Amino acid sequence: MITDINDKTLNLIKNKTFREDAERYVMQYADFMKFAEDSGLNAVEGASPDRIAVERLSKTGRIKDYNAKSLSYGYLSPACIDCRTGANSKTVFHTLTCNRDCYFCANMNQEEYEYYTKNINNAEEELDKTMEGKKVSSVALTGGEPLLLPEKALAFFRHVSEKYPEAHKRLYTNGDLLTDELAEQLAGAGLNEIRISVKMDKDGYPAETLEKLKIAKKFIPAVMVEMPVIPGTLEHMKDLLIKMEEIGCEGINILEFLFPWLDPEEYKKLGFRIKERPYHVLYSYNYSGGLPIAGSEDECLKLLEFAVEKNLKLGVHYCSLENKLTSQIYSQNAGVKLMPFEIMSDKDYFIKIARVYGGNAGKVQKYLRKAGVPFQRIAGTGALEFNPKYISELKGVDEVALTYNVVESDGTKSHMREVKIDLVNPELFDFDKDI
Repeated sequence: MITDINDKTLNLIKNKTFREDAERYVMQYADFMKFAEDSGLNAVEGASPDRIAVERLSKTGRIKDYNAKSLSYGYLSPACIDCRTGANSKTVFHTLTCNRDCYFCANMNQEEYEYYTKNINNAEEELDKTMEGKKVSSVALTGGEPLLLPEKALAFFRHVSEKYPEAHKRLYTNGDLLTDELAEQLAGAGLNEIRISVKMDKDGYPAETLEKLKIAKKFIPAVMVEMPVIPGTLEHMKDLLIKMEEIGCEGINILEFLFPWLDPEEYKKLGFRIKERPYHVLYSYNYSGGLPIAGSEDECLKLLEFAVEKNLKLGVHYCSLENKLTSQIYSQNAGVKLMPFEIMSDKDYFIKIARVYGGNAGKVQKYLRKAGVPFQRIAGTGALEFNPKYISELKGVDEVALTYNVVESDGTKSHMREVKIDLVNPELFDFDKDI
């Protein structure tokens, strides 16, 4: 069992040096949350992931659980699987201009937003350049609204079909500009999957949403909806799932509703607040979406339960904020030659190291030497580090630290940076589940 070390659990640590090491990260998180709250929204105390609901869903035997970050029922797009590492997947755009103006949109957080609302990005060139020499299994065109430039969208998918014939090709769109003619042309250009964003509010969703899904279903192999679940819209979301089932859509990606660091007044007016712990591991993530709003994940999990109860044919995939961060960590840590006492998690892709302090260090060293297992002592602290896979074998050790690490590069050389420490109870530790 692993305990997330925060201001409420810090005092569970007995060893003084261990506690001081962990306290650095607790203070960093506190500073970050103060910065977040200063931007306009307060946090809801105790609004963390509902692990009991996740466990209940997993026990149904009908939910695939990817480390509680990604939960899926039924159909799951192959692009979503590729997205976890991002190694063989690429998403590009032509324009960041959109015909909508959603208060929760994070488009303005993207690099060179203003430039690409006035200028066109060469999506084909970007794709070919960044994926040169790599296997390409998933390609997406997004925006802004890509169908504001329909001819460019068609040309893009023709290019992908010709150069990367095995790649799964998908389009993100709000659907407003989709017509029968355009949907047929997109299918002819090789589009495999369309993801339509539905704008939901407390009064529901626009009636024309269903008509756009019907148009797409006539021509495009996989028709999906991808949208954030806004707290308070659960019943409307259930209705949408039923209507999508009737149309024959393949699935829906339900996302955590985020605060994009913009327009806090609208969020405050609607009574929204951010989660107390937006991230398990605080880091400089490049995902521009924002911070998760309290209550959204709860409703996402209820929608999964609804799908199970109704035995829907429609696939339902919950993609949390945490799930959107894994590809960055994978890209930084993959390919690094690990020391014998390091392991890269296949769930969150952080490089993890077990560490013990004080009297525990002496006990563990004696065991590891006898077992012929590599370890290292940390100069000046007396602490000892070893591979986490041996934690459950330790006897008479009452606490172990688990460190999370990321490889960073300045372009010429790389170094590994520790970014978090958690507390492990060796007696309750399950390597397959916890790492």
